Amino acid sequence: MTDTFAAIAAFDGRIAKVTGPVRSGKTEALLRRAAHALANGCAPEDILLATTTAEAARIARQRLAALLAARGADDAAALAARVTVASAQEACLAVLATPQAQAATGRAPRVLAPFEYNFFLEDMKTLGTPVRRLRAVLNHFNRQWCALAPEEDWVVPGDEQQTLDLAHRLLHATNAMLADEVAYVCGRYLQSEEGSSARQAFSLVLADDFQNLSAAQQTCLCLLARDQLIVAGNPGETIAAATSCPNAAGFTDFDRLRRDVTTFALSAAFGNPAVTAFCDAVAQAGDCDAAVAAQRVGKGRPLSTVKWNAPEDEFNGLTRYLMDLAAKAPDAPLAGICVVAPNKTWATALSQMLSKRGFTVSSLGFERLGGDPRETARARALMAYTALNLLADPDDLFAWRAWVGYGNYLTYSDGWKFLLAWCDEHDAGVLEALDAASKARAAGDPEPFPRAERLAERYDAGRAMIAQQSARRGHGLLAAIGAQDLREFDALAQAIAGDEDATALYALARASQFSPTHDANPRALRLSSYEQLCGCNYRAVYAAGCVDGFMPARDAFEVVSTDDDRTRVREADRRAFAAGVGKASDTLMFSTFSTADLELAERTKMQVTRVRMEGGRRVAAVRPTCFIEEAGAAAPLTQSGQTLLADTDIA
Repeated sequence: MTDTFAAIAAFDGRIAKVTGPVRSGKTEALLRRAAHALANGCAPEDILLATTTAEAARIARQRLAALLAARGADDAAALAARVTVASAQEACLAVLATPQAQAATGRAPRVLAPFEYNFFLEDMKTLGTPVRRLRAVLNHFNRQWCALAPEEDWVVPGDEQQTLDLAHRLLHATNAMLADEVAYVCGRYLQSEEGSSARQAFSLVLADDFQNLSAAQQTCLCLLARDQLIVAGNPGETIAAATSCPNAAGFTDFDRLRRDVTTFALSAAFGNPAVTAFCDAVAQAGDCDAAVAAQRVGKGRPLSTVKWNAPEDEFNGLTRYLMDLAAKAPDAPLAGICVVAPNKTWATALSQMLSKRGFTVSSLGFERLGGDPRETARARALMAYTALNLLADPDDLFAWRAWVGYGNYLTYSDGWKFLLAWCDEHDAGVLEALDAASKARAAGDPEPFPRAERLAERYDAGRAMIAQQSARRGHGLLAAIGAQDLREFDALAQAIAGDEDATALYALARASQFSPTHDANPRALRLSSYEQLCGCNYRAVYAAGCVDGFMPARDAFEVVSTDDDRTRVREADRRAFAAGVGKASDTLMFSTFSTADLELAERTKMQVTRVRMEGGRRVAAVRPTCFIEEAGAAAPLTQSGQTLLADTDIA
């Protein structure tokens, strides 16, 4: 295997593909290629290393700096910092952010946050299309954009064309873009005559986990390569973290669709052989033709499955166990330990319990702001985020769309429709329409368009807020917008010095929504979703909440779904599960439980096998994730939580 790594590092051909099983060193191979190129005179600005997530990019840059230092490079960290290491989405956004791209596309890469998408969806409902049909059509659009299919080739005249036209109208009016549009717009631009100067921007493009990217993202990376392109991946590790439509076939068929592709196969899996054998067994039990290890290299250590009675026992027992481990090795960096949570509810409970035990916790994968913009009481975090947005950029048109919509059961989508019609009639922009509504309200004049007074009331409140709070900074600013005591802003409050202005705070808040990364503190224990494990490596992984309904999701079992739907969900979760737990180099423990309060089980969508009365309350029986059983002989033995605590002398 050393010879294969050396051959990849010194590769001087045009295109290459690197395949390998879990923990075979695919990322390491790309990093060695980058380090070799730098050592041989390639300018760091001429290299792009594309990853699935921002956290994967952060880790890759650290590893590159370490490689450069090992090779004796002067100021290795600074050299690595000059290399473009970014997620594929960030790479596409960087292309679209240039003045040339914005002039050619007529679009600004201002992507809607997930909660902002709800406002867009409410405005789309003004078409009168049934909600289920509307969502299906929008999902169809997303799939076509991700496939980089030209709109003129697939949109169907009639309702579909009207839906697309309204989507364009809403997005153009607010200078916004949907997440799955980014690579589509970037790809069309790079393929156009206007985008010719942006093509081949990097001498060397290295694309890690290529199977996780959409076809549009994959095409963009190929178009950005001038002299050399190397992609690495494994279809069995495909996860939906970079896009909602990962294109595993784009990696599988990469060498078949291109000429003169050199293929490198990494066949050995490094780390704990029990971990890699388990991951391979889970992958092989599914319907994916995954690469599996022909050789396992490393020191063996048994895996374990710990079964608790109920969720509260898991939270209490697992965190006590981790506290004991930390106490026995006080100098070991906790950043090498990762607790994996299946959903935000479990992540929140685990984070709170770990914090009570004295841990510093860095959570990743659960940052998306939640709430209902139609109800003010349930939209406090959303409103604080939008207020910060407006303070940072008072001309952000979609921020104004969100601001004027809070607290109404339709988010004033009817008023927004009338506002846009007024804009069309007067050849005006959104802010001009809001200004006209505000002036009419102040003067007691008739509304310039229906619902204008309601929108003007919210608009005036927003302008007053900006005038009143614009001079505030740091923690005082967070308190002024109502974010200081909100759990959703805890990480932001802890990360700032206290003198940051609104622009700096909003940049941090927006990064947490679009490009979240772990705290760099080596003493912070990691808490992660399965998707955010991509590109990472941990000494020990503890997978909590390993029950059916969580992993795989309950949709994999629903009898009302079709066989194809159930299989699709199960196999997507299988790949996320196997790829995620495979990030453990030494220790891997699965934590599960046998019962849960029925209300909790239903609310969090566990797969309930039966219900019984216990102590006057209804209790649901649940099963460990089916993936453990499907691993067959590679699956770990199960012990009770009480046995685990007793064996480690935890009272």
